[in-house]
Amino acid sequence: MIWRNLGLIALFLVGCLLLTIVWLRYYTHHGQSLVMPDYTGQAVQVAQKDAQQLSFEIEVIDSVHIVGKDGGIIIDQNPTAESKVKEKRKIYVTISKHEAVKIPVRRLPVLYGKSYERKRRELKQGYEINTKVTGRKFDSGAPDHILEVSYKGTTIINGSSRKDNIQIDKGGTLEMILSKSTGGSLTMPDLRCNMYDEAVFQLQALQLVVAESVLEADVTNESEAYIWKQQPRSDARVYTGDTITLYLASSPPADCDQ
Repeated sequence: MIWRNLGLIALFLVGCLLLTIVWLRYYTHHGQSLVMPDYTGQAVQVAQKDAQQLSFEIEVIDSVHIVGKDGGIIIDQNPTAESKVKEKRKIYVTISKHEAVKIPVRRLPVLYGKSYERKRRELKQGYEINTKVTGRKFDSGAPDHILEVSYKGTTIINGSSRKDNIQIDKGGTLEMILSKSTGGSLTMPDLRCNMYDEAVFQLQALQLVVAESVLEADVTNESEAYIWKQQPRSDARVYTGDTITLYLASSPPADCDQ
């Protein structure tokens, strides 16, 4: 009877020892550190399924619009990839937005009459808005300045109006018409009887280009010579940037007022 009891006690102790060993193994492995996967660049729905299988949970905490990137893509995560973490760890992620951020025209800088190159850089760097030159028009001011701005076929800025409530997509493109110094139509003045220097000053003020003059044989000083003929003739329609030819003589034509 005693031996039987001793045997039962021995079996009990061995069973307790085995249970302790199993429990210790489970306790040692349970909650062990795992390596965090890299979910950046993945669609959030795909990443959530993978994380769930690894006992992780993904929680979206922010969304940001990135030009050219589809919506719902993970762009940042915390903890970062390759970190050592415990089971059931929450992963906080930032994803890309599906819709572009809208920027009202009223938030844009002054564009009309400003240098295109300067505003092109300002719009790109400060607002992520692209620009495109679609044409040029003559203007008496400096060349390559902004005269008109259009967005998706609608003029939103010109010399007389500015549609401040129009919404521009971040990453969108504004189409612009710039100024140019040639192309303006004007009436050719009558330069006959004028001295060469006086005529050149007048033509430059009209943004007309003086070609190499045609001199009579008796002309010794071009600056003091008189114009007896011009091409184009007076009262003709010319355009800024056109070339004008002057015919010079040492004395004014006979019909000129002295």
